[in-house]
Amino acid sequence: MREEILPLRHKVLRPNLAPEAAKYPEDSHPEIFHLATRDDDGIIIACVTFLPQPIDDVPGWRFRGMATAAQHRGRGVGGLLLEAGLEEVSRRGGTLVWCNGRSAAAAFYQRHGFVIRGEEFELPPVGWHFVFVRDLS
Repeated sequence: MREEILPLRHKVLRPNLAPEAAKYPEDSHPEIFHLATRDDDGIIIACVTFLPQPIDDVPGWRFRGMATAAQHRGRGVGGLLLEAGLEEVSRRGGTLVWCNGRSAAAAFYQRHGFVIRGEEFELPPVGWHFVFVRDLS
């Protein structure tokens, strides 16, 4: 599935960079899982990637590459996909989930039970972010 979600990751998250910028080193992690939602024509309209990765030396699961096609935002597609990923993390025994999320998406993450940890920071060249954390226990 990774190859299938790369075009959406690139278009939504890194449109001003080379297509290769949509590939993450973690994509080859043995426990990684990718989720995607397709429209009626089979086109991927939302995606997210989860992998086990600690935060501040605490075991956890990180997600990245959360993207929803512009014309499908605000319809709950991304939220349903995120919640499905959180359920899978919980099924795998995970109790803490986190991400470096764009500051502009703060309300989305907070609606899904995430809290901001720390100060806002810049990840050049993609913009300003917060660390968002959610306890699943």
